[in-house]
Amino acid sequence: MKIKSQLFVGLFLSASVTASVLAGETWQVLVVVDGSAPASISGVKGAVWVPNSLNNPVIDQDGFVTFRGTLAGAGITATGANANHIVVVTGDGSGPFSVVARNNSGVPGNTPATAIFSRTGSPNNSIASANNISEDGGILVSGYMTGTGIVNSGTATQNDTAMWFIPKSGAPKLLAQRLDPCPGTAGALYSTNPMNGGSGLRVNSLGQALFNVSLTGGDTVTANNSAIVLLQEGADQLVIRKGDPAPGLPGVTVNPGSFGQFLNGSKVMFNGTLAGSGISTSNDSAHFTNIGVANGLRIFAREGDAIPGLKGLSFPSGSSFSLSYGQRPLANDGTITFISELAGNVTALNNRAVMTENSGTFTILMRKGESVPGITDSADPNFAGKLFSSPTNAGFVRNRNGLLAFEGIIMNADGSAINLPAPATYFGVRKPDGSLITICKQTDPVPGLPGWVIGSLSGGQTSLCVSDTGVVVFLVPMSNATLQESGTALMAWDEVGGFRLLGKATSQDVAPFTPTGDTNFTGTPINQLTLIGSTGNNGDGGHTGFSTSGWLVLRANDSANSKSAIARIYLGPSAPACPADVNGSGSVDAADLATLLAGWGTTSPDLNGDGVVNGSDLATVLAAWGPCN
Repeated sequence: MKIKSQLFVGLFLSASVTASVLAGETWQVLVVVDGSAPASISGVKGAVWVPNSLNNPVIDQDGFVTFRGTLAGAGITATGANANHIVVVTGDGSGPFSVVARNNSGVPGNTPATAIFSRTGSPNNSIASANNISEDGGILVSGYMTGTGIVNSGTATQNDTAMWFIPKSGAPKLLAQRLDPCPGTAGALYSTNPMNGGSGLRVNSLGQALFNVSLTGGDTVTANNSAIVLLQEGADQLVIRKGDPAPGLPGVTVNPGSFGQFLNGSKVMFNGTLAGSGISTSNDSAHFTNIGVANGLRIFAREGDAIPGLKGLSFPSGSSFSLSYGQRPLANDGTITFISELAGNVTALNNRAVMTENSGTFTILMRKGESVPGITDSADPNFAGKLFSSPTNAGFVRNRNGLLAFEGIIMNADGSAINLPAPATYFGVRKPDGSLITICKQTDPVPGLPGWVIGSLSGGQTSLCVSDTGVVVFLVPMSNATLQESGTALMAWDEVGGFRLLGKATSQDVAPFTPTGDTNFTGTPINQLTLIGSTGNNGDGGHTGFSTSGWLVLRANDSANSKSAIARIYLGPSAPACPADVNGSGSVDAADLATLLAGWGTTSPDLNGDGVVNGSDLATVLAAWGPCN
């Protein structure tokens, strides 16, 4: 994929390349906010971005960036009924950003007619701050409205919130308005505010969004007053309603969970609680999906049940049963990735695992008590003999090609936890062939930054993300005892290009302070780098902060001088010795061909970088058939 050359908007700065970034990996600054730089937005003149007002940006497969921010300047009002300072914009930097939504402007598609985005009492919340997009750049917008037919108060009649999908081309679509009818019911209405979809809401390229909604009116009673609905233009689809029969369990009903709904195309997944005949607190928790059934739903994991195909193993009962999902847990091929405690034929040394499930088949990818390359066999006494314990619950993700990246926690050989401040964390990947690679460990030096060492890699703070081209990106806490500074390094890794630095933000622990953070983002040393992290997921099985094709976007801040920036970079894979070996198995074979055909017409696995999987990529696979040289 070629990078466009004319990419600077707002304050024109020359972006530099961090020394250890590979050739071609160049930061492109799209927006700089310092309170005076003009905001380059089509149809908006005389405005500037307000410092510290930009929400996390998101990016699609083509490098288009979307974000919400606050404006000031000529013609901008920030209070009262005429407030027009909140705006959502999108663009790729080749020209001014386009307005997606703005308060005191008409709602997308002018539906409902005459409605405008407005919330007099709280104008900063007139448009939701969560930037949810589909993989191809469709944008989900939620907001408060005023106008003819819009009622702003009264629980029985208030209909002033709504949600729209704005495709990259074509007309906007109204997905839901408060008090819309719920499908599959006798007159029940949506009572949940669509503004409450939040940062975890996923939208797919068809303009569908999975939504947990409270119900009111019609046939609603306490036993059926919520539902999970697939929102779409026209006729929404009821996935399940509280009180519906549990699949495969006569006399049992389901109360779907309020959080943890996952969408990938037409595939859905959620958790819930069972009630009815034979149900107790030892078997009432379950996880559901529509994968692998012609119609309806199935339970793929249930508290206390044996795990099919894994002899002697079961899911635990009671408080120990809780599946943990990382980013992108629902893959395009129907594979579900999760962490679970194990019961049955286990000990305290091996009772936890990273697993996958696909249409009833369970596979253990990594299990507590296993050895770790570069740690178990390390010469460093801090790590020698230590064993794998688990990834952190929020710090693991598996891409479409089967590469699992994770924040790893290690333990002593007897299963006991490692007492701080002794190092207990590392970062690793599991390749599709099952082999493990340790990328870095706590206390390792930071590549390209002499004197800096890596801090704890746990708690989901790394904002881990992975492209389908095999590039892993994450934030690393770091410190420098000599300089008495701490900071954050943005790191990238792929199997060919290795572990490398993309950027750094630093702050002084002890005065006097000589800033050393990167200056290529705001023109001054930055002290904060922010990736959207685990909430940045779309409904197509991808991540909204690091596209599956390799576009990464972030926010960089110099809080000392109230400056910030939004920048993007294209992180294509380093040139492999055997590009047709899609799954990294060491040979080009039927598995690589199957992956290629499954991705036909999409952007992955794009072997020649022309932006689409097509006949040229097929020719590359066939020409390289056999063992890699």
